[in-house]
Amino acid sequence: MPSFRSRILAASTLAAVLTVPVGAPASGETVGCDATIGGVDLGCLADNLFVFTNGSGDANWQASSKGYVGDVAVSGAAKFRTSGHFAYSGTISTDGDTIGKWHDIVADNEGQASSAIADSAVSGLSIQLDNAITQAASLPATPGFESVDAADLAGLNTQNGSPDVVVINVTDKMTVKDQLVITGDETDAFVIRWDEDADAANGFQGKVKFQSGGAIIPAGGLTPGNFVHVAGDISSSGGGDTPAGLPQGPRSAAGDLIEGGEDFDGGGFFTGYWLTTGKPGDGKTSSLSNAIFVGGWYTSSTKFSLTSGSSGVHVAPPVTTTTTTTTIHYTL
Repeated sequence: MPSFRSRILAASTLAAVLTVPVGAPASGETVGCDATIGGVDLGCLADNLFVFTNGSGDANWQASSKGYVGDVAVSGAAKFRTSGHFAYSGTISTDGDTIGKWHDIVADNEGQASSAIADSAVSGLSIQLDNAITQAASLPATPGFESVDAADLAGLNTQNGSPDVVVINVTDKMTVKDQLVITGDETDAFVIRWDEDADAANGFQGKVKFQSGGAIIPAGGLTPGNFVHVAGDISSSGGGDTPAGLPQGPRSAAGDLIEGGEDFDGGGFFTGYWLTTGKPGDGKTSSLSNAIFVGGWYTSSTKFSLTSGSSGVHVAPPVTTTTTTTTIHYTL
């Protein structure tokens, strides 16, 4: 198999043409709660830190944690479970008539947390998630990025003053413990598909794991909101340092730590908007220890567990109103 460098050199004379919906910029144009990033319509998903459209096997959100900032939407069919106390600022919404044990999370954070019961808008998020995953899976891979290792993302630079969309298939070495710096313009978008065989028809194979301070680091004009990921199972573990260039803790819009929150202390950092299905077959997600979400996590997983230092900060999509390009040419 050719080396990554040779594939890039071979692709340097090619241009990938990607057509996105009319009026949708390369990164994110937010109208109401409609965010389209790289041709992937996230709808109202990106208004939230977490969206859990299933959780019927287990929906465990527990201490310990440095804290979470952002709204959470969860199916009323979820099997709610929690223990311990941790800082949370936001609103937990469900289309059911209760959030079960998760009421304890709201009660422990009086003045900065609330709940919304029987919210019909939550039901629509399941369809939006399915559609977004389908759209992301259908995009053609950018030449040179049809099959790469996670480490190959380090040093990618698309900063050229034009809106670019880069679609990447990560098919090998999905455990990340290094800081992968990606540089681009504020109107660029990156759609990263984590799948060992690059064939979404049989589900997203393999387990994505961030650990020991590993992360994708946006640079140039990029923020976490320029990245959309699709994957099956995800995992994490602690260690390392908190990367510069990412939020350092669960802070309010004013920059202050939320009540009871603490700055992050390493872990595995999930940068951007993560759309996941759980492991193909049973839909389960591995237990997440010291997972730090910087952007959002939206999943149809039947079983998940946020525990042991996991934390998160919602990042809104970038708002760009001047880009009207409908066909984007990207040349490596």
